[in-house]
Amino acid sequence: MIPSEMPANIPSLFIKRFIVLRSGHFAYDQTFKMGVNIIRGDNGTGKSTIMDMIYYALGAEVTEWTDEQKLCDETIIDVAINFKRFCLKREITDTGKAAMYFYSGDAETALSDSLNWHRYPSARSKEKHSFSQQLFELLNLPAHQTDDSKNLTMHQILRLIYVDQITPPTKLLNEDKKHDSPVTRRAIGEFLLGIDDLEAHNLRQAHISAVRKFEEIRSELKTIYRFVSSDTGVLKMSDVDAQISEYRRKIEILEEERAAIRDKQLASLDEKNRKKADSLKAEIIELAEAFTAMNEEISVKKVELIDIGNFLESLESRKKALEHSTLTEKELGELIFEYCPACLTPIAEHSNGDSCGLCKSDLSDGKRHVSYIRMVNEINFQIRESQHLIEHYEKDIERNEANIPAVTHRLASLRQAYNELVMNADTLDAAISDIGADIGFNKAQIANWNEKRKMIQQIDQLVEKKAGAQAEISRLENELERLDAAIEDRKISVASIIEQYANKFITSDGGYENVFEDPGEIFLDFAKDKMSVNGRSKFSASSMVIMKNAIRVAIFIASVLDRKVRLPRLMLMDNIEDKGMMAERSQNFQRLLVSECDLLTNDYQMIFTTSMIDPVLNKSEYVAGPFYKKGEHTLKIG
Repeated sequence: MIPSEMPANIPSLFIKRFIVLRSGHFAYDQTFKMGVNIIRGDNGTGKSTIMDMIYYALGAEVTEWTDEQKLCDETIIDVAINFKRFCLKREITDTGKAAMYFYSGDAETALSDSLNWHRYPSARSKEKHSFSQQLFELLNLPAHQTDDSKNLTMHQILRLIYVDQITPPTKLLNEDKKHDSPVTRRAIGEFLLGIDDLEAHNLRQAHISAVRKFEEIRSELKTIYRFVSSDTGVLKMSDVDAQISEYRRKIEILEEERAAIRDKQLASLDEKNRKKADSLKAEIIELAEAFTAMNEEISVKKVELIDIGNFLESLESRKKALEHSTLTEKELGELIFEYCPACLTPIAEHSNGDSCGLCKSDLSDGKRHVSYIRMVNEINFQIRESQHLIEHYEKDIERNEANIPAVTHRLASLRQAYNELVMNADTLDAAISDIGADIGFNKAQIANWNEKRKMIQQIDQLVEKKAGAQAEISRLENELERLDAAIEDRKISVASIIEQYANKFITSDGGYENVFEDPGEIFLDFAKDKMSVNGRSKFSASSMVIMKNAIRVAIFIASVLDRKVRLPRLMLMDNIEDKGMMAERSQNFQRLLVSECDLLTNDYQMIFTTSMIDPVLNKSEYVAGPFYKKGEHTLKIG
């Protein structure tokens, strides 16, 4: 390699020294140089242990530690970031989300200076960058300034820098079971290859949110449509107004008829029959009013059931969101607001560190737990009350619907008895009673149509929101299409470099796979986390390792050659002879890897492990540390 320092604005991250501390003593201490570094030793000596800890020291999340790693306290890694020296220190924790301490200077100075370390948490706050933010700034990598959700983290960047043994060889990126999605994987690939500066990533996330909002509105509309549909389709406001006007007109006519009948009413009954007739009339009126009331109650409570059902869904959603926020708070720590979410006024700092910066409430661990329990209990209480109301309303509707036939039958019997009693003249009272019942029925219909009117107004609002959501989806899709067209040339350019070098490694494998002799097209899909050679991705386990390593090395070489690639010219490989690789095949890959790296004229660093080192390389300047023999271990625990 002929060193040629590239401009500092092109990202570079090189490891100078790596230290693991246990009880104040060095369990591991190794220096690394620019270019190729080979950690070698027999199987079971802890080469992967060291590589995983380097991965963690640089900002990755590691939650599954070996017994030996758990015995250690912290890692210190001396790095050159864009050719400036820094030391990074992290405590070894079960969560893998420990803060990172930064020291400006080399390890020798940092180890003797305990005062000038600066702590950066895993998640940003108003007062402090996250360590990912800090590293991105030092690496001169673009990042969203105000929204962590629109950023990649150092952990995600390292998924393309480190090739481990745990991830299946079919996967393009290091496996991440906690923070993975097609959108994230695609963002990692496009960002590090210099295809996208997170603009497309942000648009895709916004598109997902817009689609989710659109589906929520459409679901709500479907619910309402079921209650305002007719034989001819969904009712319009003009239809509802016409129905209400018609029922009001009928009531006016009935009122006029009732007034006319009262004027003509005869007093021809004797006292005994008059009293009996009055009693029958009173009962008829009472039953007619009850009939009207039952119909009104059925209509109103059916509408109430819709509202309570929607409210219940919102409560369940709030409960789930509260559970998620609690888990997030446990993982990421306190969420700090810079501006009031209601009025956007800047929030003044609060001197008490155990108080909320927003509402100034006590945020000590005990208070947080009590607040969480109180909120959960309140939501559960409201859910139970809502469910109780639903049961109560359903019973009321069922009771009323069951009573209506009996009331109807009783009314008919009373009216017949009344008519027989009063014969001709006093049939006028019965007519008045019938008119009263008809008026009540028409009023109930008006109330029912007024409820439908409210729903149609709600539909109009939702339709407008739905159109807005659809317009936003279309806008975002158009923006994404524009970006895709703009970056197409860039995709082709970087893909050609990757394909060129991947083909070189694959064709030099030694004839173990027929397809590898003339590979042709190399295909990468970061979103699907897949890769293929000539459209084929399934080979023997060892051949898939060759394919994966060839492609990952080709991406690394592209980062050294292409000024627009953001991968910081560092690669860590811990799977050179994974999955039953034969020594001859592994050593062939090692020799080719070293020879291709030696041709690079820009600064870079490659660190890989092997238990089958090529004999010539074993005695070369490329090795880092001793050869660890069986029974020895990289970590000096004892």
